[in-house]
Amino acid sequence: MDKKSLRKLFIAERKQMDAAEHRMLNHLVLEGVRRVLSEQPIKKLGIYYPFLNEVDLRDLKKDYAVYYPKIENDEIVFYEDRGTFEKSSFGVWEPKGGIPIDKAVLDAVLVPGLVYDDGLYRLGYGKGYYDAFLKDFPGLKIGVCFERFRMEALPNKPHDIPVDILVTDNQIYENVHNEL
Repeated sequence: MDKKSLRKLFIAERKQMDAAEHRMLNHLVLEGVRRVLSEQPIKKLGIYYPFLNEVDLRDLKKDYAVYYPKIENDEIVFYEDRGTFEKSSFGVWEPKGGIPIDKAVLDAVLVPGLVYDDGLYRLGYGKGYYDAFLKDFPGLKIGVCFERFRMEALPNKPHDIPVDILVTDNQIYENVHNEL
């Protein structure tokens, strides 16, 4: 199955998640993320505003300085959480106002994905923004998704960037090809 077909399939499946199931699984993912973050010297964390039943990580702002992504000039730029958001042309909530920060300031970034594979590659929405951002990101790359949105292998290309760690509601996976 090609990326476009997989994308359509997994968006439809995620939209159908029951709200109670989503809350329960989301809680388990957050516990795993907190466990991973507690093992690292993390202070500044890039997260995202949840879209279409993605894992909701906003509760992490209780423990970390969080920064949200905004697409500017076809690139992801992170902004400090100021509590105000506006809907982008893609329908995603992005930070409103503030000053962009250099990506090297972030200790880690949490990366959403429709589905992840065993190599910790992700399938996103198809624009390639996160792959471009992660290419030279010096911090820890942590993917998050629900366990049911994992598969053995995704079709990927040379520009696709795997994460260092994947946290699901069931397990924490480490990329065996990366030195942490």
